[in-house]
Amino acid sequence: MGKVPQAWIGEMSIMDSSGHKELKWNMGDTKEIAAAQETFDRLIEKGYSAFGSKQKAETKHVVKEFDPTLEELVMVPRTVGG
Repeated sequence: MGKVPQAWIGEMSIMDSSGHKELKWNMGDTKEIAAAQETFDRLIEKGYSAFGSKQKAETKHVVKEFDPTLEELVMVPRTVGG
């Protein structure tokens, strides 16, 4: 009998003054996806920028809306030059 494939896991790295935090979600679990989307939306409202990719090894691109199928998201707080 074949091995059951593992569910895809998405990962959000949240940069902040402490370094960074990680939030992971199972792409097949609607509750985990909802929690990740809530975090994404809250951070965007605070002025964070989001960068993501379908696969971790790919170049990241700007993300304007949460996509639960992204394997990796990086949330970066607004920076002020000076």
